[in-house]
Amino acid sequence: MKTIKLNVVNETIYYEKLDNGLEIYISYDKDIKNNAACYLTKFGGLDIEFTPIGEKEMIKVPSGIAHFLEHKLFEQESGESVHEFYKRSGTYCNAMTDYKTTRYIINGPFNFKENLEYLLNYVNSPYFTDKNVEKEKGIILEEESMGRDNPNRIFYETVNKNLYNTIPYNYSIIGTRDDIKSITKEELYTCYNTFYNPSNMVLFVLTNTKPEEIIDIVKRNTKKIKEVKITKKKYFEKEEVKKEKEIIHSDKVNETRISYSLKFKTSIFNAKKVEIDDYLCIFFGMMLGELSDFNIELKKKKIIKDDVFFYIDFEEAADEEYVTVNINALTNKTNEFIKLLEEKIMKKDYNEDNFNLYRKDSLSNLMWSVNSGVNIMNSMIRLYLFDKKIDNEVIDFKSNINYKRFKEIIDKINLKHKSIVIMKK
Repeated sequence: MKTIKLNVVNETIYYEKLDNGLEIYISYDKDIKNNAACYLTKFGGLDIEFTPIGEKEMIKVPSGIAHFLEHKLFEQESGESVHEFYKRSGTYCNAMTDYKTTRYIINGPFNFKENLEYLLNYVNSPYFTDKNVEKEKGIILEEESMGRDNPNRIFYETVNKNLYNTIPYNYSIIGTRDDIKSITKEELYTCYNTFYNPSNMVLFVLTNTKPEEIIDIVKRNTKKIKEVKITKKKYFEKEEVKKEKEIIHSDKVNETRISYSLKFKTSIFNAKKVEIDDYLCIFFGMMLGELSDFNIELKKKKIIKDDVFFYIDFEEAADEEYVTVNINALTNKTNEFIKLLEEKIMKKDYNEDNFNLYRKDSLSNLMWSVNSGVNIMNSMIRLYLFDKKIDNEVIDFKSNINYKRFKEIIDKINLKHKSIVIMKK
């Protein structure tokens, strides 16, 4: 077992990679009350074209199959309900599928060794029949119908769909109705046997149980098979966005909302991913943060109804990595908002004092992210998904960022490739 000392935040993570390829990250504190675990597979809504393990030809499966598989793993051959098992010890359990991962989560103060063992066993024990697959289709089709009435889901999916040309964001995570109806138990087993292989999975644990005991439990309850490499389709992507503007009308919203997104090749910044992420966060925090002059001005002029907020996302294509900056606001004055926003971004009116203030803010947010149990768990997952590992590189960088490098990266920002989504009543 390897010990990873995260110096800046004074945290220790215990790491083990088993012979079958499963990675385990453990945050241990004998004094914490709540234990938690997240069993994650790198299989999500985008993964619809891949080469199954043991085969040579790439296949395409129905959209929504990762989400369907998540549902089915809660059904055990014994007939016991996963939720009923965890309810007995007052343990929270859930699962979620996003575009890139599926996660199975438990969180509770009691019987953690038993609960962890059960988590590993139920995720590692698929049980699909023609009958129970058909039954599940009705449940998921109902969920799909509810999703089409959910303005947040429609808005978020439209933003992604309009940014990318070939990467399959044009499908929702839950899938189309026709694809849901077409899913077979054979396809579920094919996806399960490929993506639920230990070498494609990660276990994150926050616990007051000693790390050696956790490793022993995992070794006893995971498959003893060889590590394998999974081949997913890589999509060649264009620098241009797929759609520059779309207006959605919905009777489920009362306020007009806007997403203004910028798309860049990461190569234009000539920087590591962690540099791009941190410097863009600082820049847009300075420009748009809740205490920024711009945010306050927009409120005074009654252009926005609440704070502007933004998030930064990365996407890997076959030959290039892309970064998007997604800026969101509630506003009935969309044209005025866009005009002022673009002027503000391109003016780039920052200074070193302001930079240092937001640099310290970024570091304090990092400290806050490891100050309690749930935060530590979420931070471990975020760090891993950002860099495919947890080590000091990303964290150390936050304490060493500098103004000169910041200017070099921010000078590359432009408005060439943008996509705007507006949702109104």
